[in-house]
Amino acid sequence: MATAPLAPDLVPRMWRAARALGVDAPDWSGTTPPGDCALPPDRYRALLAERATGVHLDLREDDGAVRVAAPPGSVIRLWNGSVTTLHSGDGEATTLLLPPDDPSDNSPGNSGAAVFTRGGDRLGTGWLGAYAAIRR
Repeated sequence: MATAPLAPDLVPRMWRAARALGVDAPDWSGTTPPGDCALPPDRYRALLAERATGVHLDLREDDGAVRVAAPPGSVIRLWNGSVTTLHSGDGEATTLLLPPDDPSDNSPGNSGAAVFTRGGDRLGTGWLGAYAAIRR
């Protein structure tokens, strides 16, 4: 939310302002830019479109599927044991089938999903969701 020349001054100010409001994660749900945001409105909207903020993952292992909503251009990776599939997000909610079991795989049923955005954000379920939830 800061252009390169302004980042050394603006980023610490925005970080302190966010911390004062109890925000301690790089993700946010609001659509109003912070007061010190240096991006014009169209670039700020583009930034939000590339974030994982609006990603929804609903792993339905009993159905062998994942309900997912991911921004256009994002990458959706599904796995079942060591078998994976790759999909692209288009901004619409959809249901994707988990990969089929591989009889030679010793970890079938260990399934999950992850979405990776162009902005470098990610959101995952299964073991990746547990891993991502660990606080440093």
